[in-house]
Amino acid sequence: MYLIDIEIKGKPADVQVEKHRTWFKNHFEAGDFVIVGPSKTKPLAGIIIAKSMPQEHLNQIISEDEFYPDGAIYNINEFQAKLVNNQAIQKEG
Repeated sequence: MYLIDIEIKGKPADVQVEKHRTWFKNHFEAGDFVIVGPSKTKPLAGIIIAKSMPQEHLNQIISEDEFYPDGAIYNINEFQAKLVNNQAIQKEG
């Protein structure tokens, strides 16, 4: 699995934000992204948990984002989930 921390650089245009939202919604619906949400501590930032896949495939997905490559910083950390508490994962309104 991957933890992707995205920080948008500068002030994005509304059309860019809408394209970014469409990008992550499409990959969420396709099952590539498991959890998606905005950061509560950093402005213009968000977190994505992506399913396990070859790094090349994830790189291709990220390259489709409106802000790639120069409009955002993408910090990618691959990890192996050993323990998951499903009760702790609740959709916030």
